[in-house]
Amino acid sequence: EVVEGVIVEENSVISMGVYLGQSTPIYDREADTVTYGRIPAGSVVISGNMPKAGGKYSLYCAVIVKKVDAKTRATTSLNDLLRD
Repeated sequence: EVVEGVIVEENSVISMGVYLGQSTPIYDREADTVTYGRIPAGSVVISGNMPKAGGKYSLYCAVIVKKVDAKTRATTSLNDLLRD
């Protein structure tokens, strides 16, 4: 579910069950960065958790597991993109 204040750029794939709000942390696994409010073009996004407070608990986040280009999308089904 994509709600207020989030920009999802073209050719991105959002997996079922992912919640994206303005305050949802978006973790990019390849870049090892956390951002808010924008999914870059060609991103494949799944739901996940990030550890907090010294590993005592974790909080929900969206995880960019990979980025794909037009060539990859042409030869790959959506289900294949969501599998890593």
